[in-house]
Amino acid sequence: MVLIVREFASPEETHKLNLFVDEGVPLGHLDKGISRGRLGYDNRLTTRLYGDRFVYPDIVHSVFSRITDRLRLHDLKKSVAGGGRDGVVVSCTYPGGDVYAHSDPKEDEGKLDVLRCNILTQAADSGGLLQVGGVPIKLEVGDLHCYLASDVVHSVSVVEGETPRILWMFGYQISKSDWNLRVQKLSEKAAA
Repeated sequence: MVLIVREFASPEETHKLNLFVDEGVPLGHLDKGISRGRLGYDNRLTTRLYGDRFVYPDIVHSVFSRITDRLRLHDLKKSVAGGGRDGVVVSCTYPGGDVYAHSDPKEDEGKLDVLRCNILTQAADSGGLLQVGGVPIKLEVGDLHCYLASDVVHSVSVVEGETPRILWMFGYQISKSDWNLRVQKLSEKAAA
C-alpha cells in the first residue's frame, strides 16, 4: 500500500532541497549508485553510501520533522539499513538512468521493515515513473509518498529528456502490521 500526500513540500522547500543536490554533486556529497547489484552506476548519483562526506542543511531536518509529525511517527527509529545520513537518502537520476526492480533490506536483523517516505523534488521531462508492486504511481513535484520499501518490489523507469529526477527518501523502521494499522487510522481520519 502506498500512502500519498499531495503537495506536501512547498515549491520553496523543493527548491532548497534541489539546491543541496546541485551544490553537492560537484563536492562529492552524491556519488555513484548501485544498479543491478553493482556499485559504480553513474546515471544515478546518491548519498546512500557517502553520508560521512557532508552534513544535511536545516531544511532536510525540518522536512523530516514535518513528515514525522504529519504521520505521527514519533515513536519510530530512523532507518539505517539503506545508508545515507540521519535516516535520509537523496538520489539524482540522470537521463538514461533508472532504478532497477528491487526491495530494500530489512532493519533490526530482519525483524522490521523499512518505511520510506519520499518526496519527488524534481521531475524528469519524461519517463522516471515509479512502480510499486507492479503498479504505476503518478507523482508530482512536492508529493510525499510512503510505502514499505523492504516489503514490496519497486522500480523507476528510464529517465528521458534533459532534466534529472531528484528524489528525497526519509526512512523509518516499522513492522508491516504497525504500518498497515497506521495507514488505516490516517485514512479514517482523512475521511471523517
